[in-house]
Amino acid sequence: MGQLQDVTVTRADSRIEGTMLDGVLHGPARVEADHVPVAEMRYAHGVLHGPATMLYPDGSPSARLNYVDGKLDGRALYYLEDGTVQREAHYAGGLLHGECKTWLPDGTLIEHASYRQGKLQGLFQRFHPNRQLAERQYFDAGKPVESAERYATDGRPLDADGKPMSRWQLWWRKVHGTPPPTTAS
Repeated sequence: MGQLQDVTVTRADSRIEGTMLDGVLHGPARVEADHVPVAEMRYAHGVLHGPATMLYPDGSPSARLNYVDGKLDGRALYYLEDGTVQREAHYAGGLLHGECKTWLPDGTLIEHASYRQGKLQGLFQRFHPNRQLAERQYFDAGKPVESAERYATDGRPLDADGKPMSRWQLWWRKVHGTPPPTTAS
């Protein structure tokens, strides 16, 4: 086995600093563009392996990721420039696997989904900015189990044309548990 040696590679306005072992990156590495750090990561025998942090120009993290054998693996956090978490996802072997959540800048949950081996699995939900449910649908291995249920910002279900159910129809459904009777014209 060879010895670790420091290396710096510069191309145009980009630069990577790290260590090499047997001619490939091995250990921590830092990437810069226009003399500004944009990423800090780790390599094992030339392949991304371990924690990686992507950076905004001010040096604050834009993403915290983890790699195993060159593929995303584990928890991934994506940040807005002010440091607020915008998205949390979980990966296994490079595929989404587990819960994924996305938030608005004010912290309002806007989407919640679960994945198994890169495919939607279970309940998928989207929310309006006022926190009301906007859409809900169940999935099995990436395929819808049933039609999506969609809702207006005031919580009323939407019909097939995307129009909110009238308030009296909603009241009837809540009281009687069935759609209101139709009147013949």
